[in-house]
Amino acid sequence: MRKSIVFILAMLLGVSLSYAANGSEKNKLPVVVKPTNPADLNNQPPRGPILVPEVYLDGHELSFDSSLEGCTVRLLDEEETVVFTVVISTGQTSVTFPTTLTGTYELQIVCGSITFYCYIDL
Repeated sequence: MRKSIVFILAMLLGVSLSYAANGSEKNKLPVVVKPTNPADLNNQPPRGPILVPEVYLDGHELSFDSSLEGCTVRLLDEEETVVFTVVISTGQTSVTFPTTLTGTYELQIVCGSITFYCYIDL
């Protein structure tokens, strides 16, 4: 009896985890790390491991966890011109880009001396 209850609970957990993974429309972005300004010797990047945040894009909505509070989100076009910028406020877990922005952009999330970036299509 006890084994069957444990088996049923394990099956329910597996089903719920697969539903959570497949039920999301958001795409996880492959962000990588680069120094914000390598020429600035006063603003050295950390020497230890850097935790790369999980960032998701669903249409024009960028979502993330609260670890990015105080960071700046920027979009750069093909000529590396900043076309959108916003500072993430306390408790904010998403940013919505204007629907007028379409095409491929470089997404930058600047957190102190570290920039997380990737390319996105809007």
